[in-house]
Amino acid sequence: MKESEILKRIYPSVVTFVGDWQEMIKDVAKFKLTEISLFLTDAGITERKKIYQALKEARIKKISHVHLRHDMRESELDFLVSQYKTKAFTAHCRYYLRYFKTSKHQKNIFIENNNGQSKIKDLSVLKQVGGVCIDLAHLEHFRRHSPKDYNLSLEAAENYFIGCNHLSAVLANGKSWHRVKKLSDLDYVKNIPQKYFSQYINLELANPISQQLEFRNYLAEILAKQWNKRY
Repeated sequence: MKESEILKRIYPSVVTFVGDWQEMIKDVAKFKLTEISLFLTDAGITERKKIYQALKEARIKKISHVHLRHDMRESELDFLVSQYKTKAFTAHCRYYLRYFKTSKHQKNIFIENNNGQSKIKDLSVLKQVGGVCIDLAHLEHFRRHSPKDYNLSLEAAENYFIGCNHLSAVLANGKSWHRVKKLSDLDYVKNIPQKYFSQYINLELANPISQQLEFRNYLAEILAKQWNKRY
């Protein structure tokens, strides 16, 4: 796969967890981006209304992926699909089961391979939705620190459609985090098979958009080299 093709699959994101969404949206407008990913993890309804208004003013045309928050209603998902042509929603398993199980958008929802209270306990839940969201940083963290969660993630990836990816940093200690300090925090992706990467690779990073665009270029370059290797 060409580097330019991989680049088109990697999306800079406006994030509400750790990151400053106001500055991110200003930068989205500054760099004249028309398509992004959106993580609404920490934004309640009042804040989300402000985010949607800011996105409108920034002239965003498409939000390919949205990470859902538990208090979102069906009308809000309808709005994102109609206004921003959203193709992929991601959710933690416990929130999907409690709040989104009857959504008409189920087949566009992909459940994340998370840990703790948000982990997938029974893979059969993936039959109800579009498939799985493989968080690549979680996958690497599990590989180094939690074999049980790692094996479950692999089983999900092998048996269900991978409709989406989240991509964060992995620090030297093997733990995932939502801020890249140096480019080598992204090098772990070279060890993950190409088949675990989807059409929507979303940067779940609190770094400014300007840095995310640099990371996007770096990732496309190293993945192209890895995926085009001849053994």
